[in-house]
Amino acid sequence: MATFEIYRKSTIGMCLTETLDELVTEGHLTPDVALLALVQFDKSMTEALETQVKSKVTIKIDTYVKDFMAVGRVIAD
Repeated sequence: MATFEIYRKSTIGMCLTETLDELVTEGHLTPDVALLALVQFDKSMTEALETQVKSKVTIKIDTYVKDFMAVGRVIAD
């Protein structure tokens, strides 16, 4: 899955997917056209978030979490 396809898991993406599936099932759209619509949705969401959203998210990971994850990897190996 490409990175930008993650938007398909959003509420609007899932609604679009369900609607396109329904339209294909009913014969109103071909699967190729439905796929083109999903690809365009992915591109449009990526562009909109890059150009229109001004908020930023910063994630801070505590050193304890990093150490815990490192120990988990050693144990798993």
